Amino acid sequence: MLMKIGLRPLQAFCRVAELRSFSLAAEQMRLSQPALSASIRKLEEALGVRLFDRTTRQVLLTPDGRELFRLASRMIDEYESVFGDFQDYIARRRGRVVIAALPSVAAVLLPPVLGRFGAAHEAVDIRIRDTLHDGVLEEVRSGAADFGLTVAPVPGDGFTFEPLATDRFVLVCPKEHALATRREAAWREIARYAVVLPAPTSSVRQAVIAACAKAGVQLRVVYEAEHLSTIGGLLVAGLGISALPSLSLPLLGANDFAVVPLRQPVVERTLGIVRRAGRTPSVAAAALLEELSAACANGAKPPAQRAASGRTSASRRSARSEAA
Repeated sequence: MLMKIGLRPLQAFCRVAELRSFSLAAEQMRLSQPALSASIRKLEEALGVRLFDRTTRQVLLTPDGRELFRLASRMIDEYESVFGDFQDYIARRRGRVVIAALPSVAAVLLPPVLGRFGAAHEAVDIRIRDTLHDGVLEEVRSGAADFGLTVAPVPGDGFTFEPLATDRFVLVCPKEHALATRREAAWREIARYAVVLPAPTSSVRQAVIAACAKAGVQLRVVYEAEHLSTIGGLLVAGLGISALPSLSLPLLGANDFAVVPLRQPVVERTLGIVRRAGRTPSVAAAALLEELSAACANGAKPPAQRAASGRTSASRRSARSEAA
């Protein structure tokens, strides 16, 4: 029986109960008084109880009416609160966005974007899950993440991919290394030295393997590590050199390495937005995606690439100074 009663009759009932007047309630609700009276009468019939005692001078709640007023008021308040929250959500003032991202993207590319986004959308809750490429895809596939930031997935794997930025691979080595002052270095040249690389399951390692295959060389990998900070520690200890995308350089730690662009072949990875095909993003996620796309479309060089340029230039200045 109660399932047949809509919200509007309850709102009308509560308005009459608050104002103790059918005429005032009808005026506020922009209804005719006969229509309001008919709505209350149908509500009483549906509930099987009398809700008001009416005289020529006053309108009073019956005991059953007082109980319904208590419950209906609570329900209407909750309804208005829920839809108020939803309107805030639609207006991008609320919501939650979960991002799965490669560690280098999460640490370097995302923070400035999130800073601007957070200033405009303070109530949006952001969660970041930094993981390797396969982990990013799994988070997006399962729906645990709204979108991912990684390299392009295999075509036809149920994802869409929107390119955002390219990231060139560079040689990273101690400043005292023989290749440190080079303007560029070929992959065949780094094959002569001990190499430290990320784990075989990482997208960076797969790109290095592909580059070596194209160059016809095989690297002598002496150490592998999942975390870039560990690789940085191994490099600063002089235990090898590495080939890494420039965006990952800030994660190596506070160490002053030489950074040399790699060629023959030039290897760049394309980073972008991965989403599950056919899935519509939430309003908050769509707003953040717009911010990301706009930031990359502006053509600003990522902080890591600026750092790489600065380190390379510093190495060359140092070499010229020593030669002089």
